[in-house]
Amino acid sequence: MNLTRLRYFVTVADELHFGRAADLLHMAQPPLSQQIRLLENEIGAELFERTTRRVSLTDAGRTLYPHALELLRDADELERLMAEHAGGDVGVLRIGFVDSSSYAVMPQFLRSYRERWPEVRFELHTMSSEAQGQALPQRHIDIGIARTRGDEPGLSHTVILEERLFVALSSDHPLSKRKKLRLAEVVGESLISFSQSESPALTSELRAMLEAAGGSYEPVIEAQEYTTIVGLVAAGEGVAVVPQTVRSFQPDNLAYVALSDPEAVTRLMLLTREDERLQVVQHAVDLATELFGPTF
Repeated sequence: MNLTRLRYFVTVADELHFGRAADLLHMAQPPLSQQIRLLENEIGAELFERTTRRVSLTDAGRTLYPHALELLRDADELERLMAEHAGGDVGVLRIGFVDSSSYAVMPQFLRSYRERWPEVRFELHTMSSEAQGQALPQRHIDIGIARTRGDEPGLSHTVILEERLFVALSSDHPLSKRKKLRLAEVVGESLISFSQSESPALTSELRAMLEAAGGSYEPVIEAQEYTTIVGLVAAGEGVAVVPQTVRSFQPDNLAYVALSDPEAVTRLMLLTREDERLQVVQHAVDLATELFGPTF
């Protein structure tokens, strides 16, 4: 049994006339009759009672008819869904993203994506840049929003945002009223930072910046979320160097001061697989570039 023969059967059942059904199907009547006979042979029962004056459904035909209609509707819906999937209108987009992107970038990106493609669903995973670089080739996620591209083969990257680094300080810190700071002025402060083991690339960037400014990278506290880091800063436990978009998180007793050093910038990039064919992913690349890139 195949869908084509079921369509033939439903058309004949609707018309109860082989000639009219053949016209609707844009075919000759003999081939149509032959296909109905083949369907009856497959089922093992006659579907129509045929006389020279009329055609009517048999008990088997009446039993088959509603189920054939349902199957054909499901097949048509599946065809429509797959066409939309190919066009990126439906589906699931699995996103890995660094914690720092969750304050401004991810909310704006997700809101804009859902406005354009409301039938696409999301699976969201907070993970380091390094973890994203490993998850993409294994197809655990579809795109990554990361700080570094990593060295995994088969990945491509698109820089979507370049943002300045800021120093987060408690409001009663002597430097909190300044409009700008230099990295050298942060040297010697108690540093609260992201976990070195979780984000080695970010650690390397900060270490290089601080060493160039005459200091060293020796955090007194390490954490895995910026909410924790910034909360500790607000409590007076130290200072933190954070990306610009983290400023969207504004607890009491906290100030952000921009770093003026030319090298005090960080990039946010969208990682994808080079062989990726999902249209929902291409939509994500185009949308992120439109919304953010390269300055925010």
